[in-house]
Amino acid sequence: MQRRFSLFLCTLALFVICGCAAHQNHQGRQDKHNIRVQTASVNGVHLGYRVTGSGPPLLLIMGYAGTMDVWDPSMVAELAKERTVILFDNRGMGYSSINNTPLSIELMASDAVALLNALGIKRADIMGWSMGSVIAQEIALNHPDKVDKLVLYATAVDLAPVKAALDRMGSLSQKQFMAQLFPDTWKNLHPDIFSSLPVPAIAPSPEVIQRQYKAVTNWRGTRDRLASLNKDTLVIVGQADRITPPDQALAAVNLIKGAWLVRFKGAGHWLMYQAGEDMALTIERFLDAQENLLLDL
Repeated sequence: MQRRFSLFLCTLALFVICGCAAHQNHQGRQDKHNIRVQTASVNGVHLGYRVTGSGPPLLLIMGYAGTMDVWDPSMVAELAKERTVILFDNRGMGYSSINNTPLSIELMASDAVALLNALGIKRADIMGWSMGSVIAQEIALNHPDKVDKLVLYATAVDLAPVKAALDRMGSLSQKQFMAQLFPDTWKNLHPDIFSSLPVPAIAPSPEVIQRQYKAVTNWRGTRDRLASLNKDTLVIVGQADRITPPDQALAAVNLIKGAWLVRFKGAGHWLMYQAGEDMALTIERFLDAQENLLLDL
């Protein structure tokens, strides 16, 4: 099982995050964000980050095994039209260093808060994808003074279904795993998707991904705590998400008073690569809405 899981780590790093680099041309390998990388010292490590746009700050928190390079460029560009968008690498990923401190969801949440402090940002809208959305929940629960609005993309409130999905993927062959990335119907209509995925400049380390796996599987969930969350929250999910099941998104909405839920039909966990600009417009509508405005989406 350990050997199989190690192979899964390598597969995830090489094929999910690298966007099937073996099938990409030279142009596809270039950084599509084209934003200067900077570093900040926080919590005993150096975090690599990028800042683009102008306006109210919006912090984007990357998911499991990902680097900031793989945020969808069209989504980021749209969000940056009206906001200062901050992208960063979680510790140990991409341009960020790591130390021997045991990795946890709470520690990564603390890193994100420390980055905002280092940038002189008192409060920000926070958006997280997958594991990043779990980190975002922990920020909102444990550091509420740092959060204006919250966007949870492909989120979860319970550990069990997330761990089950990771372990299930660990048993798949490379071909089977690739088939999980996008819903079949959509993928058949967009056969070039794998050649257009953004690629990280620095390949993820399997050792760090394994530490992230331990961090995720040691997370205690938020189901028993979200009712106390007093933040305007948008939950986004693809109805065909096979990693963070849509019922987890629905649970989050039911627990967070006044939360918005937006479900994209025919979309999976990698929704932003299917509809990046549409996602951004949805997020903008939510972030621009006046407090306590009730909209039925």
